[in-house]
Amino acid sequence: MSRKLTNIIILLIGILLFFAWWTSLNIGLSTDEYFHHINGLKRYNFLISLGADKNFNFGNNELYPGLYDTLSYALGKLILLINKKFYANNIDIVMHLINTSFSSLSILGLYIFTKKIFNKNIALLSSLLTLLNPFFFGHMGMNSKDIIIFFSLIWSCYYFYRYFINSQKIKDLILASFFIGFGCGVRLPFLILVFPIIVSGLVYLIYNNRSQYLNLFLKLSIHILISLLIISFLILLCWPHILIQIQDGNFINFLFSNILNTMNFHGPRTGLINGEYYEVFDTPKSYFLNIIIYRLPFYYTILVLISYLFILTKKLTVKNEFKNFNIKFLILNLIPFFPILITIIMGIGVYDNLRLFLFVIPFFSIIGSLSLYQLINSSKISWKFKTITSIIIILFSISFYRFISLTPYQYDYVNYSSLKFKNAEYKWEHDYWGASYKELILSIKNNFSDEEIKKLKIANCVGDDTLLYYLYRHLGIKKIYRNKLQHEANHVILINRAILNVFNNPDIEGLVDKDGVILVKDLEKIVRTPGVKTTCNEKFTGKDVVKVSRNGVTLSVLRKLNN
Repeated sequence: MSRKLTNIIILLIGILLFFAWWTSLNIGLSTDEYFHHINGLKRYNFLISLGADKNFNFGNNELYPGLYDTLSYALGKLILLINKKFYANNIDIVMHLINTSFSSLSILGLYIFTKKIFNKNIALLSSLLTLLNPFFFGHMGMNSKDIIIFFSLIWSCYYFYRYFINSQKIKDLILASFFIGFGCGVRLPFLILVFPIIVSGLVYLIYNNRSQYLNLFLKLSIHILISLLIISFLILLCWPHILIQIQDGNFINFLFSNILNTMNFHGPRTGLINGEYYEVFDTPKSYFLNIIIYRLPFYYTILVLISYLFILTKKLTVKNEFKNFNIKFLILNLIPFFPILITIIMGIGVYDNLRLFLFVIPFFSIIGSLSLYQLINSSKISWKFKTITSIIIILFSISFYRFISLTPYQYDYVNYSSLKFKNAEYKWEHDYWGASYKELILSIKNNFSDEEIKKLKIANCVGDDTLLYYLYRHLGIKKIYRNKLQHEANHVILINRAILNVFNNPDIEGLVDKDGVILVKDLEKIVRTPGVKTTCNEKFTGKDVVKVSRNGVTLSVLRKLNN
């Protein structure tokens, strides 16, 4: 690539990162963030009290080691020390700035890793494609789990690559182990993501040290022990539940049970994909195919497919620039495809579109950047080149328009399979994380008088804690009319989260939480519970008073209830 084009790409990456930081200041808390904030607070208090503070239970937090939650809270604590009032009134901004910092570091990791295995230009293109992906970008500020998973994954990939290539230096092993431990400290199943990397690396070492098996075995044994100690320490550090299990001698059972429960945890009971409702524990095999066809930007998918086509037809000439290209390409595919195949084969429930699999996007960006790099550097400007390039530019332009128009809710993106965004309103869950609650509450504040606000009795469908945070902060409302109290409410705040209306079902009395979500520990008791599959928007009838929308699609709404 020319220096001029390289500089333009660097400038675009810089602008997008700045845009991500700006977006993080404007988007509201996701429905999970308040949970992670409180979890971090409780784990932090446990840690600094050296285990004396036993008030660490909160919701289902025994499923999460809580390392990032604790770190995030500790970093926020620094702001608390500087300005207590600012922290108390801006928990969302503080959390989002911390999340965006780690998101930016993950992009840096992607660049460094890709530069290491290929070159600077492909690294820049990969970073650009990742930032332009609306799902990845939309989660950069408000996702305290899945973005951090990618952060841990990309840096562990980088240091493991260095470890296996650079004569197994202990420094690289320690850093790789640290990032694996960091990822496991968010979710234990993170081990599944690094499995292909570790196995590939071990095969590489064994193959290249065929005459030194004994020395290699002794060296690896010591290194594996060091790695396990680092990983175990980071997992245990902020997880009081497992420390109790160790004391009780139930450590192994708890560990394996936790991995299975985390993999089979059904946050929502139902989902909505391309107009069809499904039960999460029976996720359709076509789930990922639907996401690819209907939600990913067309230009992004085409670039990835062209790379595979070039590989199959042996027309990816740029691969000749890189040593061991075929092996690298294979591993780049194993990292995203292995967990996806495990998910499909084991029938693991999937929800929230691509949220749980955000880590696959940057790796497919690397693959897509290979064909883009070749198209840019093609010496033969044929009609095929001009046609492909023109199509990609057109598709990118219209995709980017929708990308910008959704600000700051890029994660709600649907591609131009729905020419009008409005046409996708009832086909997918929009703002399933309630990130627009902040904007909605501020709109209510601007459109209602103080006397009218005092008369509001608000019910809701999902996201109690997050919603109540904004209701109290901006409107002084301290109560949400939940469950059996819903009939006392005169208004309801809604997003179109897919739900199973089970509140009045006697077969599951007491086995659901306040949002109608079946508790993990009770899953074996209720396998297929009858209920009405619907969305929050459709469950409550009345007149829409204030709403947040983008491109004609309602993201959240204050609705005056009918009698």
